[in-house]
Amino acid sequence: MRPKLSWHSNIKSQSHYQIQASLTDKFISRLLWDSGKVEAKHSLNIKYLGAALGTNDTVYWRVRVWQSGNNQAGQWSEPSVWEMGLLNESDWEAKWLQVQQQAITPLTEHVDQWALFATGLNPESSSTLTKKKNKTQKLVIEQVKAQPTASLFRHTFKVQDSRKVVKAKLHSTAAGYYEVYINGQRVSDRIMDPGQTDFDKRILYNTDEISGLLSLGDNTIAVHLGSGWYDENIAFSRWKNPDASKSRPSKTLSYGQPKFIAQLELSYEDGSTQLITSNEKWLSHPSAVIKEGIFSGELYDANKVVKDWNVNTSNLTGWKPVQALKLWPTEKLEPQLLPPIRPVKKMTVQKIFQPKENVWVLDFGQNFTGVPTFNLDKLGLRKGQAVYFRYAEWADIDGNISQKTGGGAPLLKQVDGYIASGNDASTWTPEFSWHGFRYLEITGLKQAPAIDAIKAHLVRSDVEIAGTFKSSNDLINRIHDMALWSYESNLMAVPMDCPIRERAGWTGDAHAALITGNYNYNMDNFWQKYLGDFSTATFQAPAVVPGKRTHGGNFDWAVAEIIIAWEHYRHHGDLQVLQRQFDSLLEYMQLAESKLDNGLLRIGYGDWCDPVLKPGMGRKRCNPQHTSPTITSSALLAHGADLMSKIAALLNEADKSQQFTDLFQAISAQFNKEFYNPQTGHYGSQTADAMALRFGIAPADLRQSIAVALNKDVVEKWGGHGSVGALGQTYLYLALSDYGYADTAFNIFTADGYPGYSFQFEKLNATTLWERKGVLDPDLDPERRNAPGRSLNHPFHSGYDGWFYEGLGGIRPLDDKAGFQEFELRPVFPKDLEWVDVSYQTGYGKIKSKWTQKDGVINWSFEIPNNSSAFVTLPNKPKELFGTGKYTFEFKR
Repeated sequence: MRPKLSWHSNIKSQSHYQIQASLTDKFISRLLWDSGKVEAKHSLNIKYLGAALGTNDTVYWRVRVWQSGNNQAGQWSEPSVWEMGLLNESDWEAKWLQVQQQAITPLTEHVDQWALFATGLNPESSSTLTKKKNKTQKLVIEQVKAQPTASLFRHTFKVQDSRKVVKAKLHSTAAGYYEVYINGQRVSDRIMDPGQTDFDKRILYNTDEISGLLSLGDNTIAVHLGSGWYDENIAFSRWKNPDASKSRPSKTLSYGQPKFIAQLELSYEDGSTQLITSNEKWLSHPSAVIKEGIFSGELYDANKVVKDWNVNTSNLTGWKPVQALKLWPTEKLEPQLLPPIRPVKKMTVQKIFQPKENVWVLDFGQNFTGVPTFNLDKLGLRKGQAVYFRYAEWADIDGNISQKTGGGAPLLKQVDGYIASGNDASTWTPEFSWHGFRYLEITGLKQAPAIDAIKAHLVRSDVEIAGTFKSSNDLINRIHDMALWSYESNLMAVPMDCPIRERAGWTGDAHAALITGNYNYNMDNFWQKYLGDFSTATFQAPAVVPGKRTHGGNFDWAVAEIIIAWEHYRHHGDLQVLQRQFDSLLEYMQLAESKLDNGLLRIGYGDWCDPVLKPGMGRKRCNPQHTSPTITSSALLAHGADLMSKIAALLNEADKSQQFTDLFQAISAQFNKEFYNPQTGHYGSQTADAMALRFGIAPADLRQSIAVALNKDVVEKWGGHGSVGALGQTYLYLALSDYGYADTAFNIFTADGYPGYSFQFEKLNATTLWERKGVLDPDLDPERRNAPGRSLNHPFHSGYDGWFYEGLGGIRPLDDKAGFQEFELRPVFPKDLEWVDVSYQTGYGKIKSKWTQKDGVINWSFEIPNNSSAFVTLPNKPKELFGTGKYTFEFKR
């Protein structure tokens, strides 16, 4: 892909633009590209069409624009700059390094205790294990005991005293999680880095400017290396690897031993350069992180801290030579463009329980994905004292935690441990593990911890907040917040299913919650990375990407690739993403079409975890109760064909566009033939009706009557509640409100009782979306003694949140005008809602929509950004095109 250039036009309507790019900021000599005067309104993701660029090139660029109706160009913008990375494998003179022999910490009582917690074999947990499970976990604990420590690496280099460093670029990454230091200072605040990929196919690298961390003379570069996703070989060790070969054991997710690469490029004022690389001259040492893993947690022994490990020192006792690899562990290195994982919000303890002697449980009041920080001074530990921290989503009324919601799939449980040295630092934060939790159990203390002795941070990929929503209804606001907590808790370089169990990039979960992500956050680079994971996946229709847990054949999940690609284009207007992804999309469609059985797709997971009729009712896994997988799989494939027709047309593939239009029509015809019931007037479930309406499958002359039947199902059959599962959440509410039933759509959120949202808050004590809200009957267990065996933080149920923007706010993209340069404003005004205030930051500026109603009179104001326009629909009036500006209208209901 070529570099892409974007700008905000400071005029109401742009008619032309001109871009210049140069190797200097003077734009006189060394000009790379002059676009000339281009007639175009768009200013988002403009492809660079200049001279070929080389490794590490620095490019300056500027733009000027013309106001519509004015032949005089505006002033040139101030120059902006971008730098190219390392474009070829040959640009990397550094070598991949790993330790020659991984260290395994000796078994002690503290290591044994941590291992018991990590495998659920501690007495409190093992008492509930079946005989078979107990036998399995006894095998797992031996794996845990053999788990190696994290590793430290260091290298000292000299900066020339006689010359001034003007630029210092550090390119680095790891097969595993890593943190890199210069002279004892962290290079970046990135954590859990780099982002997960199919590591054998690609690894993402970082580039940091670190000149401010350098000193004259001797300098030390150091790396702390953990296993991350690269070397996860325990949690799912009973799982069969589809990539298994004779040379690689089948029952592991591991790609091998952790390793890293680093290349530091110094540029001096006199034009000379210096290159410092990872090579055989580096040294390694075992870390004080003596156990670590994404699913298990960490055990830190402060007695094994290596003094001055990352600063200049002459004492290198115990440091050993490294192993430099001749071959790369991956096919290619790519720049990490998606936002890195960072701590984004401080979380504080709200309440402390003491369920047992010398056991304390901290309640943060909110389920989230986080990393804790322990104030060791306030914990008052003595030398040799070990403290253990277990994490859970569930606790009973006395504070006894349960880790049962993590399910039985991962063979490890969340626990951190700290062994004091008597000369401890003031604080400790685990470096290579993160946890899904609300409750934190502490054992090993003799007195209660101070309530401020432990804090935590919500951690996630640091995507920028793009949308805001608030209303006059506190319940609606809380429902919105619950969607955000669930979504943010599952953004860890992939869109995860849940943070406590699988932590996997399930593709169906990704498209089920897609609309929530796209309106609340700037997901541009995040989705580009995830689409790349589809391209490197083993299967053409993968259910999980990236990683070795992938498997194929469930097309209702894998259609995510098409939906994400299309919605990314609609939100960000980047045609290059569609061009890059097109071949992969074609492969999916060709395979899916080959699986049609009498015109429909009759395989799939279906509308996962739709509500059972009453809380506590049994069901097989989370299989759909009300909508057959044939309905959802066929509807989603029809939708995929429709989107592919549009994508092909954009890419000037006219024959393929017509081919996919024909496929859409054929599937729709068979769908209507098999599932539309003329007697009832609909397709048999809320999800089926909603998809038929939203995807255009339902015949045009029947759509209003189908909406009538859908409304009746919600109001009469379900008492005002929705009966949709993960796949139906995105589509139900617009299917109602677009056909005149906005009040019904709104009332789903305020309906009392099961399976409504007030039930989740009041009866389940939920703060995030449960995978299965009907998994238990809370009235039969008021003391919460029996934890559910399902995740309590599953964002695939959050698709409803898009309606708060598109329905209540009325902000909608257009299919034929990408990037929200032209968009639609068409809000609904439920009678029981007093006001709504919504905004959405697009690539062209911020769209605002705010309305109030009182005594039957509605006051609606909205704002259209510069160089944008909107088709505005007022009640009982045809839509009208409005340009840039602020507007206010008042009208009666």
